[in-house]
Order: sequence, then structure tokens, then C-alpha cells
Amino acid sequence: MAYFPLSNEQQSWLERAESIATEVLAPHAAQVDREAAFPTQQLDALREAGLFGLRVDKDHGGQGEGLLTFALVTEALARACPSTALIYKMHLESIELVSRDPTPEQAERVVPRLASGEWLSTVAGSESGHQGGAWAGAPKAQVHQVKGGYEVRNIRKAFVTAAGIADTYFFMCSLEKEGEKPQPLTFQIQSDDLDWTIDEPWDGLGMRGNQSSPMTFNGFIPEARRVGANGAGLFGVLPVVLGSYAAVYLGVAGGCYDLLHNHIKETTLADGRPMGEVETIQRSMATLSVELERSRALLQSVCAAFDAGREPPPRVFFEAKVACDELATVVTSEAMTLGGGTAFAKRLPFERYFRDARAGMVMGIAHDIALINIGKAMFPRPKNDKRKDRKPGSDKQDRKS
Repeated sequence: MAYFPLSNEQQSWLERAESIATEVLAPHAAQVDREAAFPTQQLDALREAGLFGLRVDKDHGGQGEGLLTFALVTEALARACPSTALIYKMHLESIELVSRDPTPEQAERVVPRLASGEWLSTVAGSESGHQGGAWAGAPKAQVHQVKGGYEVRNIRKAFVTAAGIADTYFFMCSLEKEGEKPQPLTFQIQSDDLDWTIDEPWDGLGMRGNQSSPMTFNGFIPEARRVGANGAGLFGVLPVVLGSYAAVYLGVAGGCYDLLHNHIKETTLADGRPMGEVETIQRSMATLSVELERSRALLQSVCAAFDAGREPPPRVFFEAKVACDELATVVTSEAMTLGGGTAFAKRLPFERYFRDARAGMVMGIAHDIALINIGKAMFPRPKNDKRKDRKPGSDKQDRKS
């Protein structure tokens, strides 16, 4: 259910995404998971439908749609094939900054290729020290400024979706200068700009089609690849990052729920009763339905406010991601329970969604880190407070002393 009136354009994009999800993504989703196969055919269908430039301005060859449309489309895709939806989400996230604030050269040569889908893009952001959970503070890897650009020395990124397959990478790092705070830098690099290696093959528990491998980069990045130098920064991209992550896991929850609902309707128990007439099962399904609609309403409200220029604070985007992360784990866990031994034996598709859902707890801005960010927003420090951030576990030392 959409909780806001959709424009004709929004409704058209949603219907287009639902059609592709049903006809192209869903029939191959089990194979993608089983074989850890990169979903090339599925991405081709999204490209042909014009979805790769969904948020890029029309002046740059895109569709000019807002964050709500992105969320609706991503949820629809994730209901059918979470791996494909995540790769698609990473493409749009990775091109957000360059499409919003391109240099003249980027506007002419780079952004149109990204918007058309001629080039697939992804994010090279996660540091190897994070281990996919961000428990240790790992500052962005350093580059060294040289004539005409930046030198990259053995920078290792822990989880790069579409590693080695993408044509461009949204590359995050920092520039260290003596006596100054590290300066965050972002680039839209092309795959042949740097020498790179795939350090380990991808064999994930879930999201098995996204080829999220560690990569090591070396070489030289020309100054022309830099993005955000004109004033736009990562803070402006955060709503797109969090909102689209939330949409992926909302889709995981919704897709699993739909399959579970159909399974219950079609199943007759050993005592002859239709499974759907068991009141405890009715109660479980009703509870899941309430939680689904509650999370969907939150995400759509936040996205609609963002599109309307009301600029919701980052906290509510974190809350939407947390809500959808938790929702996916709850719905898929209940599906495994109601599916019984048949689900455990992998004769039902629930366990695939169950595994995909777990990625939301550690992926991107990890679930617990998102909760900490929400808590810090609730209890902000005074502006004149110069204390350093407390390290994880410091509260335990306080109790001991």
C-alpha cells in the first residue's frame, strides 16, 4: 500500500518495477541464490526499462524522480530478488553525488552513461577494519596528493558490491595534512583508473548474487574524478543511502510475507483444517501485517517529506532503516517457524529470505551503529563540550572503577 497519492509518473514507475520483478526477477531468484550467480539478465531488464537513471536529473539524461519513487521501486524489486535489488540500490546510491554536483566534464561524459545504465556503478566505501560491523573506529583510508591528482597505496575495501564487475566506483577516502583534521574525499573512479585485485571470492550467507568481495586498490586518481568538491557532500547523500537500504529490507519482509500468506492459504493440516483457520496462526499473520504497514508508512512518510523539501533530520532516516532491518528479521524468522520442518529442509523459499534478511543487520551503516546514532541525536552534547567520543566498552571500565 502506498500511503501518499502517487503521481502518474510514480505509479508508472512502480508498475514497471512490479512487472519486471514478477516476469524477470522472481523466476530466477532461487538460482541466483543457489549458484551465487551475478544477476546480469535481471540488471539488463532494469537498464532497458530506464531505471538506472531514476533519480538523475532529466537535463543529465535521467528520469528526475524523487526518493519516494526510488523507495517504491526498490521495495518492489526486493520482494522478488533481494540480491538484484541491492545491486540496483548501490548503483543509484553511488551516482547520487556525481549526478547532483557534476563538473562540466562529468556532466557531459560520465553522468549520462551512468544514468542510461551503460556503466554500472557501485560503492567502495567500507574499510577492512570494520569487518562488516563497524565495531572499531576505522577512519577512511588515506590517499596522498600529488601533481594532478592523488596516489593510492594498498587501500583495501572490505565489501564492494559487484566487485570487479562494476564499470565505476564511488570511492571514499581521506587526505591527511600535517596539523589539520583529515579531509574526506570522494571520487567517481572508472574501473581502469586503478590497479585492483579481488582479495577473496564472495560466498555470502545471504544476498548471494551481489558479489560483495574485498578489493585492494593501487595507482593514481586524476583530480577530474573527484566529486563533491563544489560544496555537495556525503551528508546530502545520507537520506538516499539509508532510505534505499530500508526499502531493500522492507521488500525482503514483504516478499517473504506474501509467500508465507499464500502457503498458509493453500495448506491443509493433518486434522483436515485449513491452516489459515488456526487462530494462533491468524494472530501471527495479523501481527506481521501490522508491523509491515507500520514500517512502510514510516519509510514513505520520511521519503515524501524529503522530496517536498521539508528536510527531515538524519535521525528519522536511521529510524526507518532500523525499523525495516528488524522487520525483515522478524517476518522471516516467523516464516521459518510457521513453515516448520519443510522450511528447515529448504523445500520452501522462506530460508532464502531468512538469510538475506540477516545482511541488513550488518550491511551499510550496521544496525547497532544506526541505533547509537539515533541515541546520540536524542541526547546531543552541548556545542562547547570538547570531550572525545567514548570508545566501545568504556562504560564497563567505569563500572569496574
